[in-house]
Amino acid sequence: MADILDLIKSRRTVKEFIPKFVSWENISRVLDAARHAPSCGNIQNWKFVVVMKPEQKQHLAELAYEQYEIVQAAVLIVVCAEPQKAERYYGEKGEQLYSIQNCAAAIQNMLLEAHSLGLAARWVGAFDEDSVRSVITAPAEIKIQAIIALGYAKEVPPKPPKYPLESLVYFGGWRNKLKDPAKYMNDIATILARKAQTGKEMVLKGMERFGERTKEIISKNE
Repeated sequence: MADILDLIKSRRTVKEFIPKFVSWENISRVLDAARHAPSCGNIQNWKFVVVMKPEQKQHLAELAYEQYEIVQAAVLIVVCAEPQKAERYYGEKGEQLYSIQNCAAAIQNMLLEAHSLGLAARWVGAFDEDSVRSVITAPAEIKIQAIIALGYAKEVPPKPPKYPLESLVYFGGWRNKLKDPAKYMNDIATILARKAQTGKEMVLKGMERFGERTKEIISKNE
């Protein structure tokens, strides 16, 4: 099994797809990953509409402000929230915030499972919600959270730049940074592993220099 952090780091948002069949087994695995996402109070207030027909995909692409690249994806999955269910348990915050958070967690699971299967995906968040709702014949109370294009990539984009971790993490309060969190936490295992790695690198460099010096001596004596 691939390391989850490696999957997260190597996943890419794909802009263009090739018209290639994706098995229902793989599609269902992506949907099952969404089903197992966390949700507030485990209310699971999400639904997923799978769109396969070319004319429907074309219509959705047009409603997504003419993002026609997604038409070539094998399927489009419309992620829907049932905000009334969240409101019933958590009031206004459940409707306006928790529903979005729940679906976002489900979507991330979908993207990672797709990547683990060798598939490509694109998270589309810009669209005419009312019109998309009409295309999939969803009731008025349903909120459309995203359209996920799923298929095979025409081209995998390069890794985008990311901020370094130390610029994003604070300790105990806003803008409170630690130069060495492991030392502060008395994380002996991490400190020893770091020292061992440093020592290993020094030994390898020493061996490399010794090898170069040996070659010089041999060449002089020839």
